[in-house]
Amino acid sequence: MFAFVKAPANMFSGSDLGKEFDKVVIKRSLAAGSELMQPGDVITHVPIVEKGSLRILVQDGEGHERFLYHIMPGESCAMSLTCCSSNRTSSVRAVVEEDAELWMIPARYTDEWMVFPEWRRYVSDNQAQRFGELLETIEVVAFHKMDEQLWDYLVKRVHATGSAIVKGTHEDIANELNSPREVITRLLQQLQRDGRVTLGRGSLEVHLATSNSGS
Repeated sequence: MFAFVKAPANMFSGSDLGKEFDKVVIKRSLAAGSELMQPGDVITHVPIVEKGSLRILVQDGEGHERFLYHIMPGESCAMSLTCCSSNRTSSVRAVVEEDAELWMIPARYTDEWMVFPEWRRYVSDNQAQRFGELLETIEVVAFHKMDEQLWDYLVKRVHATGSAIVKGTHEDIANELNSPREVITRLLQQLQRDGRVTLGRGSLEVHLATSNSGS
């Protein structure tokens, strides 16, 4: 029921856009692990991350998912903004990576605010950034083996939260990488033997310093 756009609200402070922003914005808090959006949801608001982060996944017609990227403070998702402006439903799932504070903007303003240069620049910059991230994801999926894809996924989740602890079962990770659970379990066990992760119940710890020192 919500959409994304990318934009640090404080960049609009003192401007006409900032005044409009303050009139309509609604604050929302979500706990880690909760879902903000699912494929097929009607997009009524544009959430912008103030604190925390979101994990964005795309889903095919058969329900298979694939991790795309993270939405960090001051950011949102250009794909959802496109759905919002064209009156389409969401094509992505948004999961709260860590406790998040969001600014919620009614979807109608994504078009109305195009009269403001700051908003046009913000939307353009966001689309360019997300396009680059999508190209990176495509490259990883197309040209990297699953062990490299898994490590890339774990590193991005660590960077998104600033914590070495990644929460989720082997099956959760497998679903987000569109891989059999047995394959992910085997690769995680190999990473543990290499000293790059420590496996736990429902979570794991990523050792980036160990990996860097060994590279």
